[in-house]
Amino acid sequence: MEKTKTLNISSRVKQLLSLRRTKVTVYMAVVLWLAVATQVAVNSLFKENFKITEAFVNTNTEETQSSIEIVAEYDKGFLSETDKEDVLKYLANAIGLKVDQEITAQIEDGRSEYSISKQAKSAMTEIKVISMEQEVEAAIEIKHYIMIRLSISQSIESIDKYKKMLEGALKDLEINDYQTTLQYTGSYEGVLTLEEKDKIVNQIVKELQGKIAYKYEKDELFTVYAYTGLLKEYIVTAGSKVNIQIAIAYDDLLNKTKVYLATPTLNQDW
Repeated sequence: MEKTKTLNISSRVKQLLSLRRTKVTVYMAVVLWLAVATQVAVNSLFKENFKITEAFVNTNTEETQSSIEIVAEYDKGFLSETDKEDVLKYLANAIGLKVDQEITAQIEDGRSEYSISKQAKSAMTEIKVISMEQEVEAAIEIKHYIMIRLSISQSIESIDKYKKMLEGALKDLEINDYQTTLQYTGSYEGVLTLEEKDKIVNQIVKELQGKIAYKYEKDELFTVYAYTGLLKEYIVTAGSKVNIQIAIAYDDLLNKTKVYLATPTLNQDW
């Protein structure tokens, strides 16, 4: 009787161990599945960001350059001179920029601008903290803004890496509301025909899985506005969603045709 009881207990223990191993196996499978799913999502996001750069690289232009501009409101109340310098150094450090010169300050009536700028062989960086007095409901308040500009020549693909670094640094500063503009520039020798311009534009828009909203040509400037679902941000103009602008312009002094691609729109006058 005692032996039978011992056998029953032993059998129950084996069942419990087997059930436990099954649960562990299922748990590991779920964890691995979630890890794969997460990696797929990360890879998908990376590919979407990279597609903008890749689409421009595929135009095979020369003298390529990429740039990023970020403008954000830094709503932190009073900022001392030291606070502003700390913000500048933090953002510079986030992209590995060595600050080997003094921070410059320009102070006028109701406005101050603290900045770091550095010109390297193939990159130019400028970071600013701008403070301005503004009248709000009959009272004077000081608004602070952060402006970042980074331009890269040659290895333009690295602009995606810097975009991620800078947006991560802004998040660490508890800044979630900001505007990011990416721009790419390249050139072709000589003048392009309208057919050649159309071909370049259609190629870019197709690779970005986009749709042209409208386009126009004036003098030597050919401009196209389009929308792609690959980008979350967009603006609405003339009743249409827009987050891509392509401009093609001829420079008669250099005898070159410049091609510009920007998201959401170009930050320059023509």
